[in-house]
Amino acid sequence: MDQEIFTYVLLGALAIALLVAAFTDLKSRTIGNKLNIAIAAGAPLFWWASGLSLWPGVAIQLGIAAITFAVCCAFFAIRQMGGGDVKLLTALALWFPPTNFLGLVLIMAMVGWVLTLAMGIWGVARSNVLGGKPVRDTFILVACTLIAGNFASAVLGGPKLAIPSSVVQSLGTSETGTIAIALIPIALLAIATLVSIRIIRRHKHQPRVPYGLAISVAGLWMLGGSFLAGISATAAG
Repeated sequence: MDQEIFTYVLLGALAIALLVAAFTDLKSRTIGNKLNIAIAAGAPLFWWASGLSLWPGVAIQLGIAAITFAVCCAFFAIRQMGGGDVKLLTALALWFPPTNFLGLVLIMAMVGWVLTLAMGIWGVARSNVLGGKPVRDTFILVACTLIAGNFASAVLGGPKLAIPSSVVQSLGTSETGTIAIALIPIALLAIATLVSIRIIRRHKHQPRVPYGLAISVAGLWMLGGSFLAGISATAAG
């Protein structure tokens, strides 16, 4: 029981660290090395408290962290991620098992994507490009952001706007109709993404997305799921 309590204490500390990371990234676009080191240093304690075996458990976590660091360094080299973001995501890779970490990365990508569109709206609305149409382009970007947000919410199990039942019925229940129904949101998403990129580039606006915020939100989301699962297991026991 003592180890179980200690596990929850560590998860609570990680949640606080992620809140701090999100705040500092929003405020100054930086995530301190001391904070990232503290998050990474807490992982071995979490391994011990959760009873993770040295092999293959710890080895898998170290492998995930190494792969994450290598991939993120590639993004850093092309200036798509900041150094603090690379370190934060690598540190989190030490905490989450493979399936949960994959979920974290998926949530991070979606949150970062919506943030990019939202910041693109702000930049385009304030654009003074000669011959541009900032008002029209802003409304288009808002629509694209709503489409992206709806898709992200649907994937994460949140509220969403569904395809009208009349459209579903008209397509039928055949295999072809089922595939068409599945492709509709993907097609809308692809169109919204391409249109957004075109508009943002036309206005020469490159949003500086606080990916530390996206990483922190994803981490907190996964931690929330862990807490709820733990509470449910305790209640069932």
